Amino acid sequence: MQQFEYKTFTVPLKNALFSKKQELDIGVLEEKLNLMGKMGWELVTQFARQKNGFSQYAVLVFKRPLVVPSSKNE
Repeated sequence: MQQFEYKTFTVPLKNALFSKKQELDIGVLEEKLNLMGKMGWELVTQFARQKNGFSQYAVLVFKRPLVVPSSKNE
C-alpha cells in the first residue's frame, strides 16, 4: 500500500494598501512552491491562520510518497 509523508510550511501575509485585508506575498509563495516541487513534494491544501480576526499567514500542506526500504528477504 502506498504511504506518504507530510510537511507544512507557513507563508507570511502582507497588509493590503488601505485595507484590513491580508494578501499573500506571491513571490514568497512561488519560491516556496518551486523549491518543494523540486524535492518531490506536492501541494495538497492551504489555509489561512488567524489571530485577532485577521489572517496572519498561510499554511501550506505538502505530501510526497514515502520511500520504505525493502526487506532483503522479499
